[in-house]
Amino acid sequence: AEGPDGLYLIDQHAAHERILFEEVHAQQARSEAEVQGLLEPVTIEVTPRQEEVLKAGEEILAAYGFAIEPFGQRTYLVRAVPAIVKEKVAEAVGEVLDSMSSERDAKDWEHRIALSLACHSAVRAGQVLSQEEVRQLVRELEQTELPLTCPHGRPTMIRFSSSQLEREFGRD
Repeated sequence: AEGPDGLYLIDQHAAHERILFEEVHAQQARSEAEVQGLLEPVTIEVTPRQEEVLKAGEEILAAYGFAIEPFGQRTYLVRAVPAIVKEKVAEAVGEVLDSMSSERDAKDWEHRIALSLACHSAVRAGQVLSQEEVRQLVRELEQTELPLTCPHGRPTMIRFSSSQLEREFGRD
């Protein structure tokens, strides 16, 4: 992208991840998780650790929009997910549970859920976006509280100033 003071290279995955992360946090702050009921439940099988986290974090997961119920030994039915999850429901649930299980303190589970949802749902690096989608992504990134980094701390963009570009092209 071109800016008034130079050129910006934008990591579309990191940028979208920042946007979605802040969106999920904002919904939670308002206690308004957007939920998507599934037409047909998705069956998932979980590891013993995932099952432990699932049972312990049932209320937190429900607050984010997950409706998951037992369906046999370490098998569960997913009936609803946060609206941010557009595809690969079983994979998203697994990622969320793994993310939660890597955190020893249950107080930090909410952050881990938001992080996992944002990462899973963000556009992928290399995915081709239309010009309008790119413009929308940049506009939404500009509205975030921390537009320069993704939730993991990686940069969302790299700026090359006009003077840097002039030097690189031998025009200084």
